[in-house]
Amino acid sequence: MFSLPDIANKDWVMFTDIDPYIYIASITAIAATIYFWMSYRVTNFRKSRVERIEKLVKRDPEVTAAIPTDVLTAKEERQERKDMVKGVKTRFTVIRRTLILLIAVIWALAMVLPFVGELPSTMISIIVAVSTAVVGIAARPLVENMISGIVISFSKQLRVGDTLIVDGQYGTVEDISITHTKIKIWDWKRYIIPNSRMLNKEFSNLTLNDSLLWAYVEFSVAYDVDIDEVKNIAITEAAKSEHHNGQDDPQFWIRTMEKERVVCWVAAWADSPAEAWNLKSDICMRLIRAFKEKDIATHMTNVDIGQQAGKKVSPQRFGAEGEW
Repeated sequence: MFSLPDIANKDWVMFTDIDPYIYIASITAIAATIYFWMSYRVTNFRKSRVERIEKLVKRDPEVTAAIPTDVLTAKEERQERKDMVKGVKTRFTVIRRTLILLIAVIWALAMVLPFVGELPSTMISIIVAVSTAVVGIAARPLVENMISGIVISFSKQLRVGDTLIVDGQYGTVEDISITHTKIKIWDWKRYIIPNSRMLNKEFSNLTLNDSLLWAYVEFSVAYDVDIDEVKNIAITEAAKSEHHNGQDDPQFWIRTMEKERVVCWVAAWADSPAEAWNLKSDICMRLIRAFKEKDIATHMTNVDIGQQAGKKVSPQRFGAEGEW
């Protein structure tokens, strides 16, 4: 086995046969080519991300809110949009500078590579040990988050303006810095996740390809009700909601048949996760009113279905559960 000094003294002898000017010119040309290619790619990614945010904001001014709200003034909304665009530009600027620094370090190492064999083995060992300690221990969290931030920035799976469900939190990605991802959840709190953790998380991106969302509400009815009437009411009330986009008729399904109730679903399309949030709430309220008006029981309690087949059962408390 050769030690690092042995390799330096033996294997790098070939550099003495290379014209130093040709070597320097070649290394510099390679570094310059890599720099211009990376700079071009980073600039294109930054431009596409900024254009996407501007389109989102133009189409939906409340893109950074998980639910619709009028709490912000027009001035505050404009400032929030500027902050989103500024955050994206700043992130890619930091990425470009980081890549430039990395290329410069690699170029410098390549320049001194032919002379490594002339350095004392003790000095080489000290440099390697110190570098390993600094990067591996002191700067490890920062380096991990920065690398993860760069990976996330060039990924199409997570972008500023996307609406997510992550760790049970529902919200919109407000900013992705070089080290952290900031999510504005539905109650306007900020959920901050280090990029190294965010890169390894499983999450639902509700606006990855488009903003349309199939929102459904789960409810239950008693066995002795007219299920066709229930279906007609559910579809009609869902279609009446102002948050239903009207592109397709709502759908009705019977999910399961339990001992004391029939579990049903009604679903309708919404234009965005924020609209779906309100659509589900609106459907629930409309179903409560309609079931009370039609005297439709939502479940049975301590009633034998066989013995009570022809007996009317008074309505019980309605319970609806909406899920994504």
